[in-house]
Amino acid sequence: MNMSTIEGTLDIRWENGSQPTATPQYKLIFSRYKNHKDGGQPSKLLVGKDALEGYLIEIGFQPEIAQGWIQQVHEKHGVSILNVMMPEGEMAVYEAA
Repeated sequence: MNMSTIEGTLDIRWENGSQPTATPQYKLIFSRYKNHKDGGQPSKLLVGKDALEGYLIEIGFQPEIAQGWIQQVHEKHGVSILNVMMPEGEMAVYEAA
């Protein structure tokens, strides 16, 4: 099945990183490269490392790559992943109506 994708940057921020014993909460913002829409940037909130890892795998990352990004998020409290090919079906959450 050939799924349509949109290229852009995926920013992942560890929202409660100052509370390392709390269940991690991650804010994800995807910015497309072409036909970027102006205005506020809607985001996706995920709770827990497993949820973040599952989501990254769902959008096309290999498990070991997903785990590497999560490790970087925890080391730096956030990352920007360039050249992400986001499945078009995931775009509704990242774009304001």
